[in-house]
Amino acid sequence: MSISENLAELPVLELKKGEILLNQEETTNCIYFLKQGKVRVVKDGVDVARISDAGAVFGEMAILLGIGHSATVECMEDCNFYRLDKPEITLGANPELLLHIARLLSLRLFNLNQYLVDIKAQFEGHDHLGMVDQVLETLLNQQKTGVLKREDSQRDTPDY
Repeated sequence: MSISENLAELPVLELKKGEILLNQEETTNCIYFLKQGKVRVVKDGVDVARISDAGAVFGEMAILLGIGHSATVECMEDCNFYRLDKPEITLGANPELLLHIARLLSLRLFNLNQYLVDIKAQFEGHDHLGMVDQVLETLLNQQKTGVLKREDSQRDTPDY
């Protein structure tokens, strides 16, 4: 069964422009896949992304890590989402959906790493390069098995 076929079997959640799909720090025990529409992702009050790609996934990190949602997802227009209830059970029985999520998470990590390398190259030779080195080192060599929280940071205050 293809990803499209897998998603088509899920119930659809319809939200209007301005409605919230996920609230940062809350839990829902659902994973959502964008069927149609456009959303904005807001973390700590900062707009971090605008997404309109069909199949984009939301809520997966909270499920996989056992934490509250890492960001708020707000509809920028009327949206439809496929809703995956009881994701741990369903994903265990559906490797195609699990692989789809793994690919999307890998793409996010790849793009983040590329972005940090680009920043490092742009600021090479400047005093605040050490800050970028520490961030890159943490991301590339994270040895903890849990989620890195702000209170786990090695830094007290930023240098910028």
